[in-house]
Amino acid sequence: MQTYVAEIDGRAIFAFRAEDIACAQAWLDIHAVMRHTLETIRSDGRRIWNGHARIVAREATSAEATIWSNLSVEVADGDLFQEPDNITVWLIPTSDDRREPNTHKTNKPLPEGSGSNSNKTELSS
Repeated sequence: MQTYVAEIDGRAIFAFRAEDIACAQAWLDIHAVMRHTLETIRSDGRRIWNGHARIVAREATSAEATIWSNLSVEVADGDLFQEPDNITVWLIPTSDDRREPNTHKTNKPLPEGSGSNSNKTELSS
């Protein structure tokens, strides 16, 4: 498994795992729950996805892969039934009120200039 990032309009949104780039893109194309989530929650006061823009999979940068690795292990350690490879890690701040309160304590700034978009300032799992 490798770490990939979902991008919308050049903005890295979340990191996730897949076997290869084709599987990563296919997952993004058919995962209705994630697509609904992207339309529903907000980041910086606006919807993350407008329902029309292409959601593109790309390989994670080393910084994004490290962030995914650190947070997925943290989440998996707190939930014995959670497999790290099945965890999605947000790379942007979100307004998802459905999250458990303790998930917000993992917000950390991304390293300056990491990834393909320097607008990424926070992440949460």
